[in-house]
Amino acid sequence: MSNLQSYFIAGPENLLPNHIYKSEKPNNALVRIVSELAENGLDVFQLRAKSMKDNEIIYLIKDLSAATFNTKMKLCINDNVNVASKCKGLIDILHLGQTDMDPNEAKKLIDQNIQIGLSITDENQLGNVPNCISYLGVGPIFSTGSKSDASEPMGSNTLKKIINKTNLPVVAIGGISIEDVCDLFKIGVSGVAVISAILNENNPTENLKKMKENIIKGLEK
Repeated sequence: MSNLQSYFIAGPENLLPNHIYKSEKPNNALVRIVSELAENGLDVFQLRAKSMKDNEIIYLIKDLSAATFNTKMKLCINDNVNVASKCKGLIDILHLGQTDMDPNEAKKLIDQNIQIGLSITDENQLGNVPNCISYLGVGPIFSTGSKSDASEPMGSNTLKKIINKTNLPVVAIGGISIEDVCDLFKIGVSGVAVISAILNENNPTENLKKMKENIIKGLEK
């Protein structure tokens, strides 16, 4: 599995007024921001666009793919198997939740080069992880306001138990601040996924740089 250390999740609806230039539409602002982040070392961007129609999502993915083509960033689509099936060569990862399509069924419908991530919200779900899964998105670790249907926070102790019970890379998600990043890497995560830690009143690129500094600190022995 490719590098998952810095993992950013967003859709146009997550942008704040300070992220959008006067002449821009939210979609264009998102492409610009993700492109800047990719040029500064972002490892994965997951597009979570719940309120958009599939054809709109595909257009946005094409723009994101073109804008980040010469970077090492991996492009991920959240939940939408139909979109993933139509984006051969454009996306690298399909991320599925516990209530989405069965990963084995999804695998049959998408390009075989697309990797699949799976959300884990409870330690007991580790018993039902198919072989086609490349990494686990585990959380919410802390309380989060970015996802209205989020499960109860599991905390870092349960996260550590899950890391110790699986050989798959674990990406922690949910209420993670830039200050939390160092400690999470110290307990063994392969990545941290954030929304508001990147998209706040500060500059997104500066936030990413601070996040990557804390990743390095967390990986130091």
